[in-house]
Amino acid sequence: MDADVRVELVEPDGDPEALDVLMRDLRQELLELDVESVSTVPVGPAPPGSKGLDMAAATALLVEVKGSVTALSMVVSAVRTWLQRGKDSGASVKLTIGERTLELSRATTDQQERLVEEFLRSRTDD
Repeated sequence: MDADVRVELVEPDGDPEALDVLMRDLRQELLELDVESVSTVPVGPAPPGSKGLDMAAATALLVEVKGSVTALSMVVSAVRTWLQRGKDSGASVKLTIGERTLELSRATTDQQERLVEEFLRSRTDD
């Protein structure tokens, strides 16, 4: 099973430079997995007056996964772990595969686990 996973950081009122640092950190962690690629995704034009910071790079990544549901599960697990380390942040992460989107936030570990299991199970039904 091959899949493209869109990973979008959602942090209302987040500082663009801080978001960029967070996404670079997450990208580096995802590159350590057995994935084909991790690239930035354009999410829209930069805000008027912004200087030198590509908002697309700061808020969204595209992870190309080749192989099994296990490989996809590893990507989701890495994102969950990364998000849990930043508990002081009000950020959440949206994972989109095809037409399905899963948003991970400050839910408990048990709640997140159930959501992830259902999300991955629905992916194998395609």
